[in-house]
Amino acid sequence: MFDYRYVYVFKVRGKQLYKIGISKDWRIRRYQVEDTKKMRIRLRLLIALPLFFAGRVEKKLHRKFVKQRKKLRGVSGGTEFFELNGYDGKIGLRGELLKYFTIQLVLIILLFMTIGLSLIDLNWGDYINAILG
Repeated sequence: MFDYRYVYVFKVRGKQLYKIGISKDWRIRRYQVEDTKKMRIRLRLLIALPLFFAGRVEKKLHRKFVKQRKKLRGVSGGTEFFELNGYDGKIGLRGELLKYFTIQLVLIILLFMTIGLSLIDLNWGDYINAILG
């Protein structure tokens, strides 16, 4: 329903290639990609964040970098690699994912605050007045 999985970014060691994908367990997924029989590659994790609606976030990132897509034949997930020479791969990709993670975190906090306020039967005005004194 919420599609809660990790969105991850792996960097191919020694190249400016990045794999952007989703998985329930990014560690297992890294092993699966590295252990492809036709083409062996070594990957380094840049970032992996658990996100709701992970599929949507992954698709947004894939669309953002569609012009830099570099398909690798013989590699598991070979259509999800991107050659990002002109893009700050480390901070830029981490920043992209952290943006979605932060938005998700704020929404979760607001949701729990709303639920908490309804449980203690306060309205927002009373809550703000109580905080401000």
